[in-house]
Formats: sequence, C-alpha cells, structure tokens
Amino acid sequence: MATTSMVLGLTVAGAGTALADQAYSTTTTLSYTCNYPLIGENLLDVTATFQGPDAISAGGTFQAHTVTAVATVPADVVSALYYLGGIDGVRGTADASVDVTNGTPSTVNVTGLDVPEQFVPDPDAAFPVNAVQGPNTVVPAITAGASGQTLTASLGQTFSASLDFHYTNATPEWQGPESFNCTLNEGQDTAFSPSLTIG
Repeated sequence: MATTSMVLGLTVAGAGTALADQAYSTTTTLSYTCNYPLIGENLLDVTATFQGPDAISAGGTFQAHTVTAVATVPADVVSALYYLGGIDGVRGTADASVDVTNGTPSTVNVTGLDVPEQFVPDPDAAFPVNAVQGPNTVVPAITAGASGQTLTASLGQTFSASLDFHYTNATPEWQGPESFNCTLNEGQDTAFSPSLTIG
C-alpha cells in the first residue's frame, strides 16, 4: 500500500568497540505494482530507511532490531476500495527482502512484520498504513565481507503481505486473510544511501 518507509535499528557484533548508528535511505521513491482486493493491480510508491553502523570491520555482524514501515495507499485506490467494496480498514502481517552486496546473506528476508488494526480516516484521501517489528518478526543478521569492499543494501524486487480487510457492508466485518503481493516496476535504483565501507 503506497509509500512504504522502513526503519531498522542495528546492533553490531565485532571487536568490542561500540559503533554509532547512521540513517540509510532509498534515494528515490520506488514504484511497485500490487494486487489490491476487488480492483486488481494498481501502483504502490515505496520509500525505505534503516539505521545501521557508520563503520564495520571485515567479518563484523550487524542485525536490525527496530523495524517500522509506513505504507500510504494512493487516494484514488482508497476511494475505489471504499466506495466500490466498502473496505475501510486493514490488519495482518508483511514480509520484505533486502538485497546485500559484499555481505552475507546476499538476500535478507524480513518476515512477520506486524500490521496492526487501522482504519481509513478519509475515503477521499491517501491512507498511511503502519507496520512494526513484533515478537514474531524475523530479521537475519548480516556479516560484512572483505576489508576495503563496499557493503550496499537494496530494497527487494518483491514484497508480500497477508492481510485481513475490514468491510463496512459485510458480516463478519473482517474478511481474510488475503495475499497482497507487490512487484517493483522496471528501471529503478533500489539502493540505500550511503553505502558502507568495510574496514
């Protein structure tokens, strides 16, 4: 659901010196195509940010610990879902991936983000949906490669969610879960900035 903002606070295991965190962000708003209920495919704009170490040694390991996502459904999609289908709320879980260069694993699969119950405040406006790291969220650690290399992270080509939708005109009001799948549209740079030089 349209602007996704992801925040990852990271703990670092290494030689023993505590390292400061810095923010890493996608450099552009990324456009995905997603399969919305009732209306089918439509666009989703995604931005992402995470907190990571400002330095890391070869073989050092860091792990995300405070993951937050904000997904903003475009106003025209909100209106279509509300007026055509009576959908005015959502809840569930979401999974996303981050591709890693010069680190292992090469793909970090973040699973089980919690999408708490939330409702559309205005059916004619964009609708921000929040997701947070919960007790069942899995965020694998990343191990840095060789000294002198540059470790980069890029938002994955796809992400998915398992969502219940709230209907104003249905019994029971909550229906689901339904699969919500999104694919990155072509020709976009998904890398986070800045990159991280391995010491």
